[in-house]
Amino acid sequence: MDLVTLMPDRMLLRIRLALPTGFTLRALESVEGPTSLTSALDASPVNLVVIDPSDPRIAPHIRRVTQLLEQYDWVPCLVYTTLTPAGVASLPHLFRGGMQGLVLLGIDDGAPALRELILRLTADAVANLLLDALARPLETMPAVVGRAIRFLFAAPHRFPSVEDLASAAGMSRRHLHRLVINAGLTSPTQLLVVARVLRAYQLLRPGDVTLEQAATRLRLAPRILSRHVRLTTAVPGARALGALESGDLVTRCVRTLYRPPAALRYAVGGGGGGGDAFIATGRPVAPPRPTRPGTGS
Repeated sequence: MDLVTLMPDRMLLRIRLALPTGFTLRALESVEGPTSLTSALDASPVNLVVIDPSDPRIAPHIRRVTQLLEQYDWVPCLVYTTLTPAGVASLPHLFRGGMQGLVLLGIDDGAPALRELILRLTADAVANLLLDALARPLETMPAVVGRAIRFLFAAPHRFPSVEDLASAAGMSRRHLHRLVINAGLTSPTQLLVVARVLRAYQLLRPGDVTLEQAATRLRLAPRILSRHVRLTTAVPGARALGALESGDLVTRCVRTLYRPPAALRYAVGGGGGGGDAFIATGRPVAPPRPTRPGTGS
């Protein structure tokens, strides 16, 4: 997981102390230039941006920062700032630009709270990487199905069965199954399995949660979650799952969601779209304007 920051040193230190295991942090120097926010977003996958809009390196360029966040709207942004006029003046612009989290210096910004927030925001990013890789088949399904699938990945514990997913989409299980198959995916059941595996990955990454505890939060029996993990990712257990790079995990999950002919076609790079590039390279490749379920292109 790659996290980039642009903020004063005193706040950067707090972020470093809260950084979860497996994360790398790059402290940027400017909005534009060789070691800037622009070049970081252009050059490599970024999982989270953390900025302080009151920083003198950002404040004069807040409109450009807002444009970047809108352009790369699949990358979540956490604003970590001070309760001062300089800190709050630009918040309306950033809200429109895609800000997904706000923390004020000295207010609930201890290491455990920051770590939990970083994990939550990047977990959403991992799910969004997977949904972007499935953009083309999701486009072929009704918008209500796309919204239900997005809700599934946001809250998998609320979907004990395919019937719950079908109910969220306002249709019968049989109709949902037909739509998913016709879109080139394996089954609604595998969508449930992958959503659970992604959430288990989020819970297991810090290293202080067991597979049994993760299963309890997902409202599953531990043996069922263990089987989900093994069959979807081919890793032997909780520790191995938590150690996977996010791109590797999403690639493994995507391959289980495509039916074999489609999976083979995408694996050799046939066609276009974010999902094709993702599977062909084994890394998350974001399209210029990502497609979200139910929103079209």
